[in-house]
Amino acid sequence: MLYHCAKLCRTVQCRYWHQTRVASKLSAAEILSAERFNKCIECTRVSPAISMQWGKTGVEAAVLVPVCTDEKGEVSLLYTRRSGKLSRHVRQVSFPGGIKDPTDASYEDCALRETEEEIGLPRSRVKICGIGKLLHPPRGAAIMPVFGIIENFSTSELTINPDEVDEAFTLPLSKLSSEAHRYHTQFRDGYSAPVFLVGTNKVWGITGVITHNFLSCLLPDIYSRKIPYVKSYRTA
Repeated sequence: MLYHCAKLCRTVQCRYWHQTRVASKLSAAEILSAERFNKCIECTRVSPAISMQWGKTGVEAAVLVPVCTDEKGEVSLLYTRRSGKLSRHVRQVSFPGGIKDPTDASYEDCALRETEEEIGLPRSRVKICGIGKLLHPPRGAAIMPVFGIIENFSTSELTINPDEVDEAFTLPLSKLSSEAHRYHTQFRDGYSAPVFLVGTNKVWGITGVITHNFLSCLLPDIYSRKIPYVKSYRTA
């Protein structure tokens, strides 16, 4: 009995230490410093940390990866839940963005235009910091992550377009980087991909890959994760 109590106490102490360590590491001033953020973006331009069988369709899209701070200094990522009116990926969690139009001057321009169309966030509210590497999912358009910072953000300032988005919400980096919310899924195509479960929100697919790559590059001392893959086997 005493042994189990001591073991439980050590476990609680370790969890408390880990949470305190994470909280101190996730200060907005450090995360959003130009040096750290620029290094992060450069890191994301290296080959993706997830091994997938990428496809190429010739169609390109851009998504905004919005890094937000609120009045309390909490650093979060802004996500959307796709509308139930859409024909594909219904009600899945995603970053704001869409297909690159001929009128878009750049990936950044595409991401900002789509973000304003989907959730009513003016482009003037976003400080664009750079772009990542073009990702080629197994199906659909190639996707360029565009990284931006939104300071003093509140979802109350958004105007949701119900034809494209059901809702917009933020997930704190402190939760996304926590082991308690990390999972993975394995596909028959021969690859595994990260999944984040925070409350009722499931971040997976290409959005999960972008989130994983971003956290790996921004917080390598906190978010160090390998996605397991189990090879097929025969039973006796």
